[in-house]
Amino acid sequence: MNKLKGVGIDIVDVSRFEKFNSKISDPFLKKVFFEKELGYCFSFKNPAPHLAGTFSAKEAVSKALGVKLFPFSEIEIRHGKDGEPVAFHKGKKISVNISITHTDTVAAAIAVA
Repeated sequence: MNKLKGVGIDIVDVSRFEKFNSKISDPFLKKVFFEKELGYCFSFKNPAPHLAGTFSAKEAVSKALGVKLFPFSEIEIRHGKDGEPVAFHKGKKISVNISITHTDTVAAAIAVA
């Protein structure tokens, strides 16, 4: 049986990301998100909920694994063949389960390691 390492959760207002809906090259986005994350989010008609969900997932993973060893800026969220979120740290897949959800106004994520 695997021992639980940690749990992280985060919630974000989608409105924080609405101003970026047509600005994929915004300096803030380039600083906070990896290129693949931006590509995924901007593949949707309305990227704001997906940006918020990805942001929330990065925070949740960092919290679950420890923010000192796994800082937010080093966490990348990709999506598997079935659309499931998958976390990477410095290009290497991390063993953590993630769930992301969003409405038009709120995005949330939980990570269990």
